[in-house]
Amino acid sequence: MNLIIKDKELQLYYSKEQLKNMVGKTANQISNDYQDKHPIFIGVLNGAFMFMSDLIRAIDPQLKFQIDFIKLSSYEGSKSTGIVKALSGLKNDIKGRNVIVVEDIIETGLTITAVIEEMKKLEPATIKLCACFLKTGKQKINIKPDYLCTEIEDKFIIGYGLDWDEFGRGLDQLYYIQ
Repeated sequence: MNLIIKDKELQLYYSKEQLKNMVGKTANQISNDYQDKHPIFIGVLNGAFMFMSDLIRAIDPQLKFQIDFIKLSSYEGSKSTGIVKALSGLKNDIKGRNVIVVEDIIETGLTITAVIEEMKKLEPATIKLCACFLKTGKQKINIKPDYLCTEIEDKFIIGYGLDWDEFGRGLDQLYYIQ
């Protein structure tokens, strides 16, 4: 079965099983590192919703944590505008908390750098970055996640929360545009 979105054929990049295994390994690392630290996971919407959902469910159930979300945007269509627009903020106070920012993909580094700089102003105890994907060769700001599922090639990917003009976010596997 061929998947077509916006007249483009999609090719499978990672299957459901591969994604589950990558996310599980990352969740185990976090679970081990955050015993007795009561972190707050902050997902960057819209893209991180599927990854964060799977990550949270794979975290050790004994780990006491909270979740929250922040919504930002720097894309129009398939291109980054390079300008990060904050659309909505946190519901929880993070002062003195151990924060884990959960991002779907890091490409240029502009969006996540802006998120982290804004979070620092709220005086958390720690801020760690967890990303599902790190796209090689696209970074304008060199930022390395503390927790990373995998690096990917410089292809336009879609699915598993990532979109093309808001299409394809709900696909449960990761694809690239041919």
